[in-house]
Amino acid sequence: MRSRLLPCLLLTLGSTAAGTAQEYSVATLADSLRQNAQAVVRLYETDFQYNSPSSATARHDIVVTLLDRRGARHADLVCYVDMFSSLKSFSAEICDASGRVIRKLGKGDLNYTEYSQHLADDAAYYWLEPPLSVFPCTVRYRYETAHKNGMFGTLRFVPLSTDIGVALEKARFRLSTPAGYAFNCRCTPFPVEPVRHTDRGRDNYEWTFPSRTAVLDEPLIPPARERLPILYFAPSEFTYDKTQGNMQDWPRFGVWMDGLLAGRGQLPLALQTEVHALTDTIPDKREKIEALYHYLGRTTRYVSIQLGIGGWQPMDAATVYANKFGDCKALSNYLHAMLAACDIESFYTIIHTQNKHIPRDFATPAIANHAILGVPCQRDTLWLECTNTDVPFGYVHQSIAGHDAVICHDGKAEVVTLPAYADSLNTECQRIDVRLDEAGNASLSLSSVSRARQYEWTRPILDLARDKQADFLRRSFQLPLAQVDSLRCEEVLDMPLPEMHIRASITALRYANKTGSRLFVPVAPLRSGPGRFTAERRHDLWIDKGYCDTDSLTLHLPEGYVVEALPKSVTIENRFGKVAFEALCSGDRLHIRIRLLRRSGRYPQSEYAAFREFMQAVDRVYSAKIVLRKV
Repeated sequence: MRSRLLPCLLLTLGSTAAGTAQEYSVATLADSLRQNAQAVVRLYETDFQYNSPSSATARHDIVVTLLDRRGARHADLVCYVDMFSSLKSFSAEICDASGRVIRKLGKGDLNYTEYSQHLADDAAYYWLEPPLSVFPCTVRYRYETAHKNGMFGTLRFVPLSTDIGVALEKARFRLSTPAGYAFNCRCTPFPVEPVRHTDRGRDNYEWTFPSRTAVLDEPLIPPARERLPILYFAPSEFTYDKTQGNMQDWPRFGVWMDGLLAGRGQLPLALQTEVHALTDTIPDKREKIEALYHYLGRTTRYVSIQLGIGGWQPMDAATVYANKFGDCKALSNYLHAMLAACDIESFYTIIHTQNKHIPRDFATPAIANHAILGVPCQRDTLWLECTNTDVPFGYVHQSIAGHDAVICHDGKAEVVTLPAYADSLNTECQRIDVRLDEAGNASLSLSSVSRARQYEWTRPILDLARDKQADFLRRSFQLPLAQVDSLRCEEVLDMPLPEMHIRASITALRYANKTGSRLFVPVAPLRSGPGRFTAERRHDLWIDKGYCDTDSLTLHLPEGYVVEALPKSVTIENRFGKVAFEALCSGDRLHIRIRLLRRSGRYPQSEYAAFREFMQAVDRVYSAKIVLRKV
């Protein structure tokens, strides 16, 4: 499901103000804005005139200075149009370093396509990669968009889509509405208050955003939505494709959503018969739900469709039954209708697969790009992914786990939070038996069990051909000359959490490095450490993926060799995680156990030194060597 946002354009970068191009000579650019920058948004300005729930215009003016060729992509433009919006006018200028215009472009220079990744879609877009031959240079865009047939959704003013290599000099958003018109407004991640005045029967608002310097990319950097300013504007009363609604709050928004679903769940008589034949002999409610979930997977397939009240109204259940396909909205509604035929309550639910949080006090459809189904049970609520029933029944997959969602029930909408699995439950346990010969070659037996999120990371191996499965597995090795001799992969779903079991036999030439009478043997042949982290850092740490790895390795020493040096046992723990290493020698065998817990979360930049120290300790554990000596 795609959110339709206003204005119907997405820019790699932004919009600007009136004035001549000479205002934007590169020489006038502050040194602070040049630092780390490939491009600078000189001014990003939008004037949005809201006339009525079915009519508005937006004027945009964009100036971007490109300091070198690496910044060229930041001047690319994309403008989306559909049955609700159109591009009324467009002009562009390309200026040299002094601000002198060296080329002008018009609407006829834009590329236009109706190509879409979706099966059915009413959208198209204009796009332009401006012809740039000299650097530094400045590109200026002026264009106007018109909005009709209703404006559902939220106007997003995004002065920067990224600050990695891109600086912002100025940004302004102006909004004009009929006097007294009610709307919702929100600015994240920090507030910006508007200047307001009333003139000639209209309320006028202006938001001004401060300049921002460019930054260098860093690992584990918070996503752009957590760093960069975004202003959201949503009309309280809206008209959209001949429907009316209210976004003053979530309950009132739910009234409109409920109207979209009304009458879409009527099942054909033949399908009603199939549903009852499948479920009437199953006494347990949860088992009935599971039977219908798998029936959905067997009898339908997913396709993306962006039609029906601007891509928001699901296809009716009878059409899904006839066509045997649907998008996330249609398939969720289809299962909802089948459950209703069995007197089982369920909630049509919208959610975003990238953004976790939904503001409770700001109702907007911009928070969703997907639909799922919630089914309340006695002890919990089942959250069902109707587009892919390969997702184990009852399992909340990583694209929605812990995310806020909006459920629609009883004619209203309510924000809820889906459950998430603790980092300690996202486990991978490896048992490795290594038989080493005098030349340093080895044969390995691997038994691996991955659960929860780590199950999801390994699950794709089942969809690969046999030779590709071996390649998939080999990519995780730190053994460049490894050969997978045999491999068995099995999905185990009759557990509290889904598991992927992998068993493999592996031959590794030069598993150990031989120097004279000594062998240098890796302690973690199938893992890699986190690598190096720089001493300095600018941003907070954003660790989205928490997990727990446990490796148990048994090393059979070659005949005539003894252990000369063994890494010391160690346990280190702080708020970022825990790593433990221990080794025990027993006759001609060496037993090694490594356990790593990585904790997810957002951590302040001030704690980076402690994080770096912890990761260095982890790297030392995984890169350690055992020294064997021939006697």
